Amino acid sequence: MLLELLIAMVVLTIGLGGLLVLLMASMYTNSNARTDTTSTMLAEHVIEQISSQQANSITPLAVSDCAGGSWAVQTVGAAVGAGNSGTNGGNGATLTANGTIDWTQSYSSVPGGYAMRYIGCGANGSQAVYDVRWNVVSMGSYSRMILISARPTNSGAVGGLRYIVPVNLRTIGGM
Repeated sequence: MLLELLIAMVVLTIGLGGLLVLLMASMYTNSNARTDTTSTMLAEHVIEQISSQQANSITPLAVSDCAGGSWAVQTVGAAVGAGNSGTNGGNGATLTANGTIDWTQSYSSVPGGYAMRYIGCGANGSQAVYDVRWNVVSMGSYSRMILISARPTNSGAVGGLRYIVPVNLRTIGGM
């Protein structure tokens, strides 16, 4: 009888150990999902702000984060090959051949006003920093394509690798 009880306790301990690993993995995944959702909402906010301006506007927008930082969001576009992003895009962060923001470009080399390190505040004073970059491609005098990408700066970084894929959004705005 004592031997059966000992075997049952060992089986129970192994089972609970497996559940503990599952619980820890789900908590980590939940945290990543939260920062990924915030990245998407932040990218949507900036792209909506840029889209609300007329396509030929040259006035920068002001975006503030919860830590008191203020960012000048440039909205001036350039035709493909004519701006500072080479042959793949207009003004702003460099674009890949696929038409998405190139994350191999260092933050410091993105032209001023086309990137920001936005600080998002959470519960209990927690803060998260998001790297947001955009590019504006002029499509004539009356329309432009806006491409934006955002990601948390410190999420899942192991050896320089990031496990959360940056959010990539694009829209076309006109007058």
